[in-house]
Amino acid sequence: MVQIIPAILDTTPEDFRNHVEQLKHSASFQEGWIHIDFADNEFVQNKTVDITTVAKNPISLNKEAHLMVMHPLQWIDKLKEAFFKRVIFHFESKDDILRCISKIKQLEMEAGIALNIDTPIEKLEPFKDKIDLVLIMAVIPGLQGQPFLLEALDKIKALKKLSWSVRISVDGAVRDSNAKQIVEAGADQLTIGSYLLKGDIDENLENLWEVIK
Repeated sequence: MVQIIPAILDTTPEDFRNHVEQLKHSASFQEGWIHIDFADNEFVQNKTVDITTVAKNPISLNKEAHLMVMHPLQWIDKLKEAFFKRVIFHFESKDDILRCISKIKQLEMEAGIALNIDTPIEKLEPFKDKIDLVLIMAVIPGLQGQPFLLEALDKIKALKKLSWSVRISVDGAVRDSNAKQIVEAGADQLTIGSYLLKGDIDENLENLWEVIK
């Protein structure tokens, strides 16, 4: 069964607080996961709220962090302190991948690697038995409102064929018009921000389930 996970990418504490409150009042998201984006204005051209802001706005959902940052090692300890359960960092970041995975696992969190659209799946081969999740980026990371890159579907299919013991998540421009295609390609998890959070979350989620079924 595919999971649908709400995603928050916010640049101000006020916007973050409003989105958390919106989710708290949703009947559909009283349990499960929430995906929170962090950007450092180096790895991507955007800077989001920091971990302190997230910690000040607790939510019952399990938190996964998507680190769109140049040096993920500098973030991992603070994410543990803020009660994150999963940390996803980019293959294309500057820190040593094995060190990042080891640090995350030492702190008893799940580890995931995010791949930009132009990074081949095969690059992950040395790490396939050490991670829990692969996040396929279907947009250029860091900014909302971009179109879905169809090449992401081929990456999902290629990863699915490898039969690795990892969950496949997809992030970026996921909505009712492409959700069924993404699931049919082999995704286990849909990470959705704008489409879910604009308007009535519960109605938007119902629309997604309708097209997926």
